[in-house]
Formats: sequence, structure tokens, C-alpha cells
Amino acid sequence: MHSNYLLIDFFNDQLMDLKKKKIEEYRQKSEMIIDAMLGISKAELYIRNHFIPNNQLKSLEQAFSMLLEDMPVQHIIGKTHFYEDSFFTPPGIFIPRPETELIIDCIQNDFKSLSEKTVLDIGCGSGCIGITLASLYKNFDVTGIDISNKAINIATKNAKQLKVTNIDIIKQNIFDMKPKKFDIIVSNPPYLGINEIPHLDNAVKNYDPLQALSDKEDGLKFYKHFIDNISELLKIDGSMYFEIPKSTITNQIIDMIHNNSNIESIFFKDLEGNYRVIKVFFKK
Repeated sequence: MHSNYLLIDFFNDQLMDLKKKKIEEYRQKSEMIIDAMLGISKAELYIRNHFIPNNQLKSLEQAFSMLLEDMPVQHIIGKTHFYEDSFFTPPGIFIPRPETELIIDCIQNDFKSLSEKTVLDIGCGSGCIGITLASLYKNFDVTGIDISNKAINIATKNAKQLKVTNIDIIKQNIFDMKPKKFDIIVSNPPYLGINEIPHLDNAVKNYDPLQALSDKEDGLKFYKHFIDNISELLKIDGSMYFEIPKSTITNQIIDMIHNNSNIESIFFKDLEGNYRVIKVFFKK
């Protein structure tokens, strides 16, 4: 049974409130909520008359109430698109960013689909990197690790939903992990210094888990561990791929690599021309 509330009228009322609250990209986010909750596309929303079903009105109002509080739309609708798939991203899970897809592009450029490799995804979160690689490379044996129980549960759920079986998701702290060598190591580590957190947008600092944003120190803790322990983590002909920030610590990461005479690196730029991914490997 439908209410007498015309969807486009409801939608426009919400847009007015969101605009007053200065919520960024409020129209696009609102369209995403309508699509996810009612199955009504952007085109249908504007060209056809729809009445809101009675059993959907309350949940729809609740969703827009959360958007007014600047909650990320990916948390409101509970999913995020990454590469070619949709991943569950409920509140408490770090939202995959489009720029992280560059890691997948770099690996696809380096490895053929028939490659047999062992892969470690450090700080896997929703599992978007490791699961995507496992989906693209059926011969990869992928391990995703995280310290968050919620992340482990959601990553496992994402792998099951996408029918990806060549990945193991386990709770593990990389700093306590027993030595084991992999062909490929990937990570989008927490690279923000703890002093940077207060300056982030509310949608990030209030909703993304702190442990996924910062090492609670200067942002270098993970990179230092990766580089200092590369001989215990990476096979001699292997490669590490890490996302890096657009910040002052980038030069310090470069210095760490240059100070290790056994390794080399290649930087890759994102679409905005910023260094976004670094590949680290042993000198031949």
C-alpha cells in the first residue's frame, strides 16, 4: 500500500534541508539513497511519479536524518562500489576510496591472469583489495588480515557474497605476525598522524574507524615496519604495493626506502596527478 506522499516532493524537501546544512554532494547522495532503498534510479526519479510505500516511509526518513548528520552515504545504504563489485560497508567499517583502485591496476599491469601467487592484504577492512584480487586471479592464494573483529566479519561476508573462495580472512596484527613470506603484499595502511584527525571532514573523523585512519602516532609506523621487515615478509622476487598519502610524510617514506640499499621503488600517480601507490621490491 502506498502513502499519499509523492516521492519527488519528499525528495525536494530533503534537498532543501541538506542544502541548508551544507552537506557536500547532497543531491548525488540523496539519489543514491533513493536508488538503494526504493530501487528507483536517478532517471526514474525525475521523469516518473512515484508514491512512497507506507512500509518504506519511516526508514527513508531515518536515512535522510542520518545524512543530515553528515553520515557517509556508504554507511547509510551499507554498501560501496569498488572496482567491479559492491561491498558491504556498514557503520564501523572503513569506506573504500576510488583512488585505492590504483593498487589493483598496478598489479594487473604486472601479473598475468594465470599467475600462481601468494598474497597478503594488510589491514583488509571490508576486504575490497584482497577480495578483488582473488576474484580477478583465481590462481592467487590470498590472505587478508585485520585487528578488527567487525572488519573480519564484514570481509568474510563480502567474500561469501561475491563467491570468492581463494581468500582467507583472519584476525591478525601485522606487528605480531610470525615470519612468513609472500609473493605480493598489498596495503592501504592507516597513514594519518594523530594530530591530523581533528582537521578531517566530519564525515570522515566522526564515522570512519580511527584505527583505519591513523597509527595513533605520526603516520609512519606501518611503512617503517614494512620496510624494516621486508626480508621476512616478501619473497626475493616479490613486490609490495602500498597506498601513500598526499602529505609531508611521503618524503620520509621515500627516505626510508633510499636508506635500505637492498630495495627499489616505483611510484604511481592517481588521476589527479598525485603520487598514490608505491611498489617496493628487491634489487636484482
